[in-house]
Amino acid sequence: ARSRFCNRRHAALMVRIHADGSTVRSLHGVSTLVPAWHRGWTDDIFARSLLAGRALQKAVVRSTGAADRGVVQRGDLTGFNWANVPAVLVETGFLTNPTESRRLKAGAYQQRVALGIVRGVATVVPR
Repeated sequence: ARSRFCNRRHAALMVRIHADGSTVRSLHGVSTLVPAWHRGWTDDIFARSLLAGRALQKAVVRSTGAADRGVVQRGDLTGFNWANVPAVLVETGFLTNPTESRRLKAGAYQQRVALGIVRGVATVVPR
C-alpha cells in the first residue's frame, strides 16, 4: 500500500522510518536500507535509492551522533520491490537495546532524527 501510494503520486522519494530490533540486546546505531539491484524489478530505482540512502544515513548519523551501521541493500522488502520511485528505509536505532530504546522515546532525540532525515532528503530531492 505504501509503494502504491507513492507510485500514484510520482513521489520524488519514499522514506520509511522504523526502529530496529534484535535478539542481541547490545546492538545499537542507525542504518539505512535501500533496494537491492534486481533486473526488471528494482533496476530503475536502484541508483537513485542508493544515492538517497547514503545521503540520509550520513545526515541522520551526523544529527544524532548515533553509531553508523551503514547502508544495507535488501531484496526481500515488498515496499522496495513494488516501488516505482526511489525508496529508502531509515532504521533509527534498536528498541531492543535498553539505552537506545530510552533515547528513541525521547522527544528531543526524535527531533534530531527528523532533522537528519530532512537534511538528507534536501540533498537529493530538488525543490
